[in-house]
Amino acid sequence: MTQNADLYRTLAAALVDEYGWDRANLIATALRGFVYGRPDPGPYRETAEPLYRRLGWEQAALLTAWFRDSRNWPNNQPNPRAGGRRPGGWPTAAT
Repeated sequence: MTQNADLYRTLAAALVDEYGWDRANLIATALRGFVYGRPDPGPYRETAEPLYRRLGWEQAALLTAWFRDSRNWPNNQPNPRAGGRRPGGWPTAAT
């Protein structure tokens, strides 16, 4: 495990501890909007914006990728909001 992987795991765990899995995942989704230059006007923008400013583009992108990785989901269960798709948009039937 690299030092960066430990950093993102620690930061993700802190978000989950503070907000719970669902809200932390929504914050990561809002953060991803900043990464792509299209911030969502939704309710989690207020939490994501200062986080994005502190992390910067690259680190924010890596943190959001951590949340999209199904291996990091609670009990390794599919994300119910993914609509039968894996992170990155591949259908769950694709192997």
